[in-house]
Amino acid sequence: MRVIITGAAGRIGSQLVAELSDSHELCLIDRDQTAGGNSIVADLSSRPVTNGWRSWLKTKSWRWRDAFERARVVVHLAANIEPLAPWERVLPDNIQATWNVLEAAAMHRVPRVVFASSNWAVKALERKLAPACYLPNGPKIGSDASPNPITAYGLSKALGELAGRMFVDEKKLQSFVAVRIGHYNPTPPADDEEIRTRWIGSNDIRSLLRRCVEAELGGFHVVYGVSAQPTVPYDLSHTRCLLSWQPRQVP
Repeated sequence: MRVIITGAAGRIGSQLVAELSDSHELCLIDRDQTAGGNSIVADLSSRPVTNGWRSWLKTKSWRWRDAFERARVVVHLAANIEPLAPWERVLPDNIQATWNVLEAAAMHRVPRVVFASSNWAVKALERKLAPACYLPNGPKIGSDASPNPITAYGLSKALGELAGRMFVDEKKLQSFVAVRIGHYNPTPPADDEEIRTRWIGSNDIRSLLRRCVEAELGGFHVVYGVSAQPTVPYDLSHTRCLLSWQPRQVP
């Protein structure tokens, strides 16, 4: 199966490339030449002025769109990942780039987009429920929770989720999976309890994203990307059921 991975040279992107390289035909897109393999160097946020959407395919800076031909899944990881990034950086890197990727997927009839959302998309709700949501039997934030961000970065992820829902509702995509990823790090934090509650390790992020790519599903879905800890503030029941996935790593 042909899979497009944007942000392929990033920390999570490189993990996913290693996970899928032996089982799928990968096309890697990144601003950085270090993506390796069958890679395309491109700025996904650029949007040239043209006389119509059909002429985009003839625009040199948009040649990356041709790679979407025959693809079955796009995993969109490319983004500015700083939670406190200013609006001036978030707008092109997270909002415009996501819209461009969705349009390219729809144009080439790619059935599924997997979108790297973030726990920051519901950070305001988490803070409203704190500290009770960090208790093992406390209230948890489910996949049905509406976006409730507090920063420009969180807003960009919320808008990405809403755009994905719109593309599914308009039948431009068969499925869209928004993964509200916690704090990714290969090793668990040693002394930061707040980060520990939403930590996800390499093995879990790799297996989770593989299931997002390969699971048989349709429609719009929100899942959570965190490892196994009793203090996690998110309800993973829909994630487990939808993807037949269980986090294995414990901080």
